[in-house]
Amino acid sequence: MFKNKNCLVYGMSISGEWASKLLVKLKANVFLYDDNLEKLKTKPIKSCYVLNTLNEKLISQFDYIIVSPSIEKDNEFLLLANKNNIPILSEIELASKFCKKLVAITGTNGKTTTVELLTNILKKRYKAIACGNIGYPLSRAVLENKKQIFVCEVSSFMLENCQTFSPHVATILNIEPDHLIRHKTMDEYTKLKYNIFKNLTPHDYAVVNLDNNICPPVDALKITYSLTKNADIYLRNGAIYLHQEKIVNVNEIKLKGKHNLYNIMCAIAFAYIYKIKPSDMRDAIINFTPDKFRIENVGCINKINFVNDSKSTNIASTLASVEAIKGSIILLLGGSNKELDYSKLFLKLPKRVKQIFAFGEIANDLIACNNNKFKIENEIDLKSAFNEAVKIALPNDTILLSPATASYDQFKNYIERGEYFNNLVKEYEKGQVR
Repeated sequence: MFKNKNCLVYGMSISGEWASKLLVKLKANVFLYDDNLEKLKTKPIKSCYVLNTLNEKLISQFDYIIVSPSIEKDNEFLLLANKNNIPILSEIELASKFCKKLVAITGTNGKTTTVELLTNILKKRYKAIACGNIGYPLSRAVLENKKQIFVCEVSSFMLENCQTFSPHVATILNIEPDHLIRHKTMDEYTKLKYNIFKNLTPHDYAVVNLDNNICPPVDALKITYSLTKNADIYLRNGAIYLHQEKIVNVNEIKLKGKHNLYNIMCAIAFAYIYKIKPSDMRDAIINFTPDKFRIENVGCINKINFVNDSKSTNIASTLASVEAIKGSIILLLGGSNKELDYSKLFLKLPKRVKQIFAFGEIANDLIACNNNKFKIENEIDLKSAFNEAVKIALPNDTILLSPATASYDQFKNYIERGEYFNNLVKEYEKGQVR
């Protein structure tokens, strides 16, 4: 399909890098371009041609354009490609054409946890690899792994340019407000999430949470789960059941919070489709360690609990974290602007949140949206917020970093933010924080 075709890879992020390597393997003529020309110098890829400029005449000569998730669909060069009827593919759509066993998971929250848990369960019987939006692109997984089940985390950015993407099993975990600076409206964001179901056939499966208002294609086979309704997977007497068989007791599970019960049920549904034994499901679930920086218990110092939820980048995720923690909470909120309506956060936060410290770019917006409901103070950065939090913390309080937004105002990503918080805790333990 791609042999001897002229293919432009636009955007030299990690996904663009591995899409290029896959295309070289497929014997395509591969051309590279990035708006940041420095990236083209630092990431040379063997057998690829580097372009220092793009224009309509050049674009018209390509057979395909493969775009990195960072490139928005209204980008001027993509608009020119559409004008010239040049097919535009996302990196996952390109790679998916070479996957025989592909499962795909999207949603606003819980994607990484569900992908990693499901991969661990599937490994009880198969070779399985977690890939996609977790820093290990599907293109790389295809190149480096054969005869695997590819468990792919899929973001809304990745789904923007997917026309033929067709997993064997797919799910939308949930849809909550997020990425509205990019997608503009909730309708557009929701529409993009539904692209994951777009090409399911009567031989494919949609895994459905009946407690969410998500309706998959009529033609696909369905496996359902719910905490409150009749479903294939359900909660009864403190245990998760698959049909009439108990899989695991809730008190055996390391993952805490209602949101994680949903993630576990979803993983069980995928595992059932692939005929994993219930005993193997249980073993993988009870031994699964939660993702770093997602409700991570950092330590208990002077009877004060420290919890790192840096991975929380939207309102629903922060609410889920607060729900999962018992007792009084001092909440650290803030980061870069995603144009979310934070009044919804303050309406739903419980009264046991005794104090909020707002920091970063959105601090003033948070204070305005609070509308005097909670005690809240404005701090210049995370360190200042942390220092003030430990000053007022009492025994059995939890200081929770759950920012409810992205980190890009002061950090490279949520990982850097999470590591910074953990270092603050270590400094406090040593008596160095003042």
